[in-house]
Amino acid sequence: MAFIKLVVLTLFLNIVRYVIGIPIEAGTIMEPMHRIMPLYPDVFDNDFTGRDFAISLGYNFMLWFSAVLAFHAAQPALAGPTWLRSLKMFGIMALFYCSLAAVYMNHFVDAVKPFWFWSMIDALIIFPLLGIANALLYPRLFPRRIETKAAAESGH
Repeated sequence: MAFIKLVVLTLFLNIVRYVIGIPIEAGTIMEPMHRIMPLYPDVFDNDFTGRDFAISLGYNFMLWFSAVLAFHAAQPALAGPTWLRSLKMFGIMALFYCSLAAVYMNHFVDAVKPFWFWSMIDALIIFPLLGIANALLYPRLFPRRIETKAAAESGH
């Protein structure tokens, strides 16, 4: 049952990511991040098909499912209220994501590196957003886990 709840949580986070995240990205990082793509069609696939979109949704689901699993496993050991524990874990996941983007950025020519830089900025926008959303949604799906943590912190 916990696995199904984690999948449901991830589905909700994906909805938040797209419904709230995309407008934020559109007003901040989308133009500079994607400006480079049409200039280098040998690096970026500018013919993004419906199949590519479905694959992208699957990859994004796995990214957020990884963050949800990490939070679920680590949150009992983290100090502070749920929102702070969630931001801590999603912050660690953002650090991992940015580190991976930096590794990839290091392997491309200078002209393509801005895409990876903006990808890191994107992570600094989206991971905290979903960290807050996770803090609001997680206790509704796992109330006893949160209550257990609160009781342990208060000494009861």
